[in-house]
Order: sequence, then C-alpha cells, then structure tokens
Amino acid sequence: MSARLDELPEVAAAFAHGELSWTQVRLLVGVATAESAAAWVEVARGRTVRALEATIAHDTGRPVERDDTLDEEPRVQVRLRCPRRVRERWHAVTVLARVVAGEELAPWQVADAVAAEGFSARDLEPEDPMAGLPGPECDPPPLERIDPGETPAVFGCLDWSALDEALPADLERLRDGAADVNAFALDGRMRALLRAAQRIDWQMGRLLRTFFALRLHRLMGFPSAAAYARERLGLSPRKARALVALERKTWEAPALLAPYREGELSWLRALAIAPVVREETAAAWIARAQAVTVRRLVDEVEWVVERRAAGVSAAASEPPPPGTRLVLPERQMRAQEECPPVDAEIIFFAPASLAVLLREVIAAFAKPLEPPWRGFERLLEHAEAEWQGQPRSRDPVFARDGWRCTVPACTSRRNLHDHHLLFRSRGGGNARANRITVCAWHHLRGIHQGRVRAWGTAPDDVTWELGVRPGCTPLLRLHGDEYVVERA
Repeated sequence: MSARLDELPEVAAAFAHGELSWTQVRLLVGVATAESAAAWVEVARGRTVRALEATIAHDTGRPVERDDTLDEEPRVQVRLRCPRRVRERWHAVTVLARVVAGEELAPWQVADAVAAEGFSARDLEPEDPMAGLPGPECDPPPLERIDPGETPAVFGCLDWSALDEALPADLERLRDGAADVNAFALDGRMRALLRAAQRIDWQMGRLLRTFFALRLHRLMGFPSAAAYARERLGLSPRKARALVALERKTWEAPALLAPYREGELSWLRALAIAPVVREETAAAWIARAQAVTVRRLVDEVEWVVERRAAGVSAAASEPPPPGTRLVLPERQMRAQEECPPVDAEIIFFAPASLAVLLREVIAAFAKPLEPPWRGFERLLEHAEAEWQGQPRSRDPVFARDGWRCTVPACTSRRNLHDHHLLFRSRGGGNARANRITVCAWHHLRGIHQGRVRAWGTAPDDVTWELGVRPGCTPLLRLHGDEYVVERA
C-alpha cells in the first residue's frame, strides 16, 4: 500500500487528510493510475464503500480483488458437527438467503445474516445496549413525540462525562526524526500507533452505546442501528455489535476494561476472550491473548467453553497449557426420544468476530445440556421462518430496485411499499419512472411524516433529503448513493 501511494500522490494526500478511509484507499490503489488518480479520488469522495466497489466493478469489468482476510478481519474456520438433517437445513437456508438478498452470498455472509436474525429475536441487537447497566436515568421520548426542530431536548438526561472520557486525544506525532531511528525504535513507534488505534475502538464502543441507547440514528432517518453503522460510519454492523457488546462486558468484568481501554488488547482479542474472562482468571487470559494469534485464541476459547459445557472443567477455567492439542470432549447426553447420529459437519471460513458472535447466538438458542447443533438448528428454523414470511409480489418496480428499500440510509428488504415520487394527489402518474421501492418504516414514518423527502426520476436520478426539520436544512442530502455537499 505504501509503495502504491508513493505512485499516487493525489490518493495519498486525500488519505493523509482523512478525506478517504482505509477501505476506500485500498480499493483505489487497485485501479488508479498516475493519470486517473485525481478523478478516482473525486469519485470516492462522494460514494459509500459499497457504491465505490460497484463503480470499480462496472468500469473495470471485473470484481474487486480482496486479500486473504475476510471483511478486513483474520479468517478463521468455523466447524460444527451435526446430524445430516441440520446440514440439509443449512443448505436450504443458504439458498433462501441468496433469494432474499437477490445476489450470491458466501457461506459466512449467510451465517452473518442468520446470526443477525438470532440477535434480533433474542433482543441482543445493539438497539438497547444500556439495558441493565449504569447510564441515563430517563428514557428518550418515542420517535412520534420528537420534534426534529428541537433535538437538543433529547440530550437532557445524558451524562456527558462518559462521552468526554471517550473523546479521542490527538495522536502523538511520531514521524519527526524518523530517518535517524533504528529498527527497534521504528518498531516501537508502530506499536504506539497500533495501541492508539486499539484505544479508538474502545472509544467508538462507548460512543456507539450512547448513540444507540438514545435512538439518535432514527432522528437521522436510519431505521436501525445496523443501517446507521453500515451506511453512515462505513462500519460493519457486526463490528458495531461487537464493540457495544464489549462495552457491556467491561461493566461485568472490570478486569478486562483496563487492558482494552489502554490499547493492550485489540477489540478482536478482547471479544474472543469475553466468554471466559472471570475476575480470578482474567490475568491469565489477557496474557494468553497477547501471546498467541487470533486464530489460536478463538480455538482455545472454544475448547474451554465446550469442556465447561460438558462438565469436564470448572466454570472459571484458565487457558490450556501451551501446545495443548485442542480436542473437544464427547458429551454424555441424557437419552431423548430423538437422538439422531452426529454424522455430518458444516465447515466454512469466516471473520474472527463472526465466529465468536455466532457461538454466542447459538448458545442463546440452545437449552441447558444440549449440544451446539440443537441451538444452531433452532436458529436456522427461526431465520427460515422470518425470510419465508417476506412476500414476493410481481411488482416490476420491486424487481427493478432489487427487492430492497432505495432510501440511501437503508438496505431493508422487508415490508416493501411502492411509493410515488410525485404524489398522485399532486398530479403524479403511475409510470414506473415516478415509482420507487421504499420500506414501510421509511414510507410511513419518514416520507409521510415529513422527515424524508425524495424527488426526481426513478431509478437513477432521485435526490433524497434525510432528517428534514422545520425551518432547518436537512441533516443529509444525497443523489442516489452519493452525498451532496454544499460548497461555500
């Protein structure tokens, strides 16, 4: 990346000034040349990552190349032993997920969607991350009672000291005199930057917890915390969920807070050991997290969790000795009416955080003393029922728009409505150019309550205003997926 940025000074300057994210730059260096770099920077400035990937694929005629990681995280193997019927249901749910999404999905993307359905069903989404924790003593007013022109009233009960603690400090300038340092000093500088980046993840988790607890994403026209994280912050909903879960965990396990807050542990390593950290074992697990790879750490935690569930080890278990062969124990299950043989496996590679979160949601669907495959089977049944309940009509407008809400802040495929850009009461016709797909939430609570406005010609020439407030400029204005920036 550094070598390519030396050849593309326009991209390097935009990256250095914070105008482009790391993900955007990583995409640009694969297609930009010295002659086209400035043009590609302008293209990237006004597009989301998803829109930029689509533009690159369209202009180059080939899909975007990715590195060995998955979703910018270490790739780990997910392996679940199960009966054949569970594997067959997994295959059926995979096909259904691709139909619902309208595109090909990798197995880990299907698992991510299934896990998201499970978190929502068990009320584990970061919609209410403050539940049971110290925080604001009053609830935010319902959306229907919020006057968009009086948003400061929402913050009346907020403890600002919690946010002050999470405001990032300016990073130390480490490049001065870089030409005079040796390899060890340069390594120390890079590790200082790494710790600063890891501290920012903790800070982001605290800010996200507060933002989502007050439902502030709804004031901006985003129907869910996941949509806000993905479309506004460029953050995967899975990582947002993980950061909020870690923020919650630090209240339950104070021993984990200090190393995570000070940047001694990355968010991935802290998330991996969260299921096994106890006060008496915290020091040992933190030391292990700092000593092994993420892949090994995830495997060791899974080994301990499985041994604990099988009654082989105590509830508060320390890490296994170095070099231990991680063979999971065979559980002695009580006789049941239906005990199918466990003669199949589901295996796929996934981002490390998904492996941890998937284990958590499977446990939420399993009953005490049940094997993991039973929880996974119930999770698949729930996701399948949810997705099959989404009707697919023959509306050509829905098909044209990819069976998805076209509001830029949303990617919902549920409860779709056929909306007239120019209302029929104002002379708008039924031509497809005047009709566009929106979800019920944005249609009823956004457009018809005056918080969202749209005009233009469908599907490619539509201007959106989100967060419309009386007497004020809208919070966001976009043309399609591109932000419209007011220039002085």
